[in-house]
Amino acid sequence: MLHARPPRPYTRRVTSGSVVRHHLRSWLGQPRLRRRWLTGLVVGGLSFVPLAGTLGYESSFLLSPLAALLGLAVGVDGVRALRSTDAAPKAPLREVARRGAIELAILAAIALGLLVVSQLWQRNCDPWGGLGFFVMGPGLSVVMGWVAGLWGGALRERRWAQLLVASAIPATSTAIGLWRLWGDPVVFAYDPFWGYFSGAIYDEAVSIGSTYLSFRAYNLLAAAAGLGLWRLLVSPPGLRLRRPPSWGRALLAGTPSLIAASLAAWIGLRGAAMGFTADIESITEVLSATRETEHFIIHYEPRSATAREIDAVATEHELAWHLLREEMGRAPEGRVRSFVFGNPGQKRALMGAGTVQVAAPWRQQIYLDYRPFPHPVITHELAHVFGKTVGDGLFGVSVDGIIPNIALIEGFATALGPRPADRLDLHDQATVLERLGKRPPLSAIMGPAFFTRSSRVAYTTAGSFCRWLIDTRGFEGMARLYHSGGDFAESYGEPLDELERQWLAFLESRSGVTDDDVQAMAQRYERGSVFQRPCAHRAADLMQEAARARAQGRVDEVVDRYRTLCTIEPEQPEHVLGLAQALAEAERFEDALAAIDDVLQVEDLTMTIRAAMLEKRADVALAAGELPVAAEALDEALALPVTETQHRGLLLKREAARDADLAALVGAYYLLFEVDEDPISGAVARLWYAQRIRELPGYHALGTYLVARQLINVQRPAAARSLLEDALAEAESEEGRGLPGPEFVREARQQLVAACVQTGRFDEADALLDQLEAEPGIGNGHRMEYAQWRRRVAYFREYQAR
Repeated sequence: MLHARPPRPYTRRVTSGSVVRHHLRSWLGQPRLRRRWLTGLVVGGLSFVPLAGTLGYESSFLLSPLAALLGLAVGVDGVRALRSTDAAPKAPLREVARRGAIELAILAAIALGLLVVSQLWQRNCDPWGGLGFFVMGPGLSVVMGWVAGLWGGALRERRWAQLLVASAIPATSTAIGLWRLWGDPVVFAYDPFWGYFSGAIYDEAVSIGSTYLSFRAYNLLAAAAGLGLWRLLVSPPGLRLRRPPSWGRALLAGTPSLIAASLAAWIGLRGAAMGFTADIESITEVLSATRETEHFIIHYEPRSATAREIDAVATEHELAWHLLREEMGRAPEGRVRSFVFGNPGQKRALMGAGTVQVAAPWRQQIYLDYRPFPHPVITHELAHVFGKTVGDGLFGVSVDGIIPNIALIEGFATALGPRPADRLDLHDQATVLERLGKRPPLSAIMGPAFFTRSSRVAYTTAGSFCRWLIDTRGFEGMARLYHSGGDFAESYGEPLDELERQWLAFLESRSGVTDDDVQAMAQRYERGSVFQRPCAHRAADLMQEAARARAQGRVDEVVDRYRTLCTIEPEQPEHVLGLAQALAEAERFEDALAAIDDVLQVEDLTMTIRAAMLEKRADVALAAGELPVAAEALDEALALPVTETQHRGLLLKREAARDADLAALVGAYYLLFEVDEDPISGAVARLWYAQRIRELPGYHALGTYLVARQLINVQRPAAARSLLEDALAEAESEEGRGLPGPEFVREARQQLVAACVQTGRFDEADALLDQLEAEPGIGNGHRMEYAQWRRRVAYFREYQAR
């Protein structure tokens, strides 16, 4: 007889994996735990990213929108939690604020803790400043998001709808900010949920200034108004909008909130006046003078250097237009607005970009600060605007899908507006990079990766390559490449690596770059990008603080700032030059010499820095009247391969070290360690001492040249022209000592060419260019510069004859 076995009871097999999955589902099913996990994962991942992975501006900017969204969710869930309680609290705002503060504090602690711990593997040169950015950025953005979340929670029932409504507030704010960046002449942005965007990546000085503090105060005022109105209009039982039983009482009770809301609205509508943004009106209120030409509207400051030579500035703009249209065979429609600011500080204050020049192709605007005639980057910036004719339809730049190809954007402009560096042309400069082993592969700088290299390295590499493409394959191929965002195979029928190989072979085949050129240019490419220098922002801020302290005569503070610079960036020997200068200004000459001697013991100094250290040692000796010591240091520096500009300065000081009478005047002319002179008195003093040198027996030509240079510095080309002619005539005669060397003669001729162009002496300018081109030993950079002057002379002659 068979007996059926009773069924075995079902038992679920429990494994460690299933336990983990169960706990994960449990954790991720709770919004507050999801928020904490998300915060930890995002900040933890960010902590391994250079520069952005520790407390500072970058992490603040990147984490602020995340903090705002998390705060928004906390606000929504706070409203939902109170709605689910059996007995509604009498003071719902106080209760939701209490709960929200606890949750927001936990999220902030997770983020802050990870960023603090990340300093074990991410160098942080300014942790307290970074903490300030954290508080001002994510710390306040999370509060703004939380307030938005309270309103979203009160306006809808279902969670997804509450989140959607609440998100409309930061989305609208972000859209306004993006619209301003697209449509207004501004590169920076302040936003309640994103915090502060400083603008150009090459402007390394980023700090919490008074404008940022004012903006966050305005945000808190708006948040307080929002909370007051929420308390007034949201009914305690169900935390939903209600109609007040008595509008009169409601208005009376809500008067402080209404006043705060009105004040916040008034401030928000005056964003440009408050410095939170900029527009045409706010900029032209300062740059109130205007010159209109056929293709430009030029805005500049009256009673400024630009105003004194506005005719030449306007013609130089038109020359750049002419050259670009001639090479590209196309030009943008309509006129270009050009804003010429008095100095980088003014440009930074008014539109956000300080040390960099900026173009906005989609707005057909360029933003420059004043430079002596001829402005070196007008053609480069205008080339960006001309790029609109072959770029994408939205921004007028080279875009691969949605990603800008920065190497093509900047390489295109550099190729169309090339600039010499001393005796080297653009291709020579790329050759120097190759010999130094610092040229990056082209594939490594295409797209946003361009910014991971120093600007000089990346611009030179991309510019030389693009110039070679245009010269060997015509502009139309470049137009197709630019429009495609970097499709080399489609544009040229060859892949990038093959084109790169041919370009490198071209560089190798050229002559003209000597070993001395490589050593003289090495320092130019020493500095890394902001992503390669963890202390870049702190160093830039310290430099600004030192400059302010020097302007106010606080020499001890200048010394302290430079000592800090030497500590945080010991690999940058130029900081020691600043320290030695500050110590000498404080009359601590022995300490200055000790600092210089310590650096001179370093074996791998570039020739530029070694020569600069020796020159600073000579300056101290000149100031102390120790002329043999100064002469010895200057002779050693002059034996090194340096740039022509540096060589001229060394020659002049060596001339002084050989003559006590001249030494006193040259030291005074340079205002070597003078701390009491302002720019105006300093210019007058230099002019006076140049005239005294002119009166010194045997130095009439040198003094005449120096007087002319001072007149050029204050935009007086007509007066300078006659003096330069006298200096050159005397230098070419056998009477007197003439000028200290051939570099002085060449520079005097180049300055005279500029003065002749500005004053309409075009035949004389051509004759001088003949002399310059005939000089023995000139480099490709000289030839390139003289060719540019030939085109300028021809265009100015034709333009003025219209």
